[in-house]
Amino acid sequence: MPATAIKHKPLSDALQRIEETLAAKRKHPARAMPMTQLSLDADDEAVRRDVEQALNIAQLPLWENQVRGLPNPLARSALFSVARQNEPRQHLKERPITSVKGVEIFYTGEELRQDDEDVFLNLVHLARSQPLGHEVSFTAYSMLKSMGWPTSAPSYERLRLCILRLTANAVEIRFDAGSGKRGYGGTLVQEFTFKDESDRQWKVRLNPKLITLFGTDAYTQLDWRQRLKLRSPLAKWLHGFYYTHREPFGYKVETLKGLCGSSAQQLYHFRNGLKKALELLVEQGFLKSWKIDPMTDVVTVVRNARPQGLLGA
Repeated sequence: MPATAIKHKPLSDALQRIEETLAAKRKHPARAMPMTQLSLDADDEAVRRDVEQALNIAQLPLWENQVRGLPNPLARSALFSVARQNEPRQHLKERPITSVKGVEIFYTGEELRQDDEDVFLNLVHLARSQPLGHEVSFTAYSMLKSMGWPTSAPSYERLRLCILRLTANAVEIRFDAGSGKRGYGGTLVQEFTFKDESDRQWKVRLNPKLITLFGTDAYTQLDWRQRLKLRSPLAKWLHGFYYTHREPFGYKVETLKGLCGSSAQQLYHFRNGLKKALELLVEQGFLKSWKIDPMTDVVTVVRNARPQGLLGA
């Protein structure tokens, strides 16, 4: 169902109150007064507040359940790196993050990786069904199941640490979009509460200003089921990266190494891992083919057709 066909309760309630107040005033109009003497009565003030409330509601796009919304600047950078889960994480302070031309990111906090991105994508997905900034409620069990993680004690702790990292950071993002230069500064998760009981109920709140990253020309809807089948962090990053390109450009192996935040010491080690990750994307039906030019070391890929209904860059 298109987003324009859905009215969400906070917005529709505010609009309903506005309509009722205006209808009442039409039925019992006030005695005419010179414009210079007009003042807001209680009903006028209520209308003003309701209009402000309606206009301040930020709503994410209503994509389908089998996809996730990924901001292009995040997918086209090393903000969520491909380092392995067991590698020590760096603590960064105002670190410039490698990204494509037209995107600038500065990050402070513990290093983020692909498991953090999985959690972030799922939190945003849950938040799309209500005004952005309202609490998102879920059980830890349901979150783990939706990401294909084991429902074990280590996974519950891994989820907790991912949400903590997404909260305890500061990120500044500047990017070019079709409508001009945009930016966002803040945390990726604003706050959270949880009950460490049998159901492990969580409540998470996202910053309403994140809406800046979800303009029509600023984000991509990627196939979640495909991503779930990818266990390689590099394959996941490539999946998101190439999803933001209608017709993928050629990139040198060294460029991709920087963009994905690989910790490989030698380029040939990264190249070998890259070949395996690209082959995984072919096996899962995302890529039709790929090649690395032996003379220029440029990687070119050919994507299969995007599933109908998915929004892309």
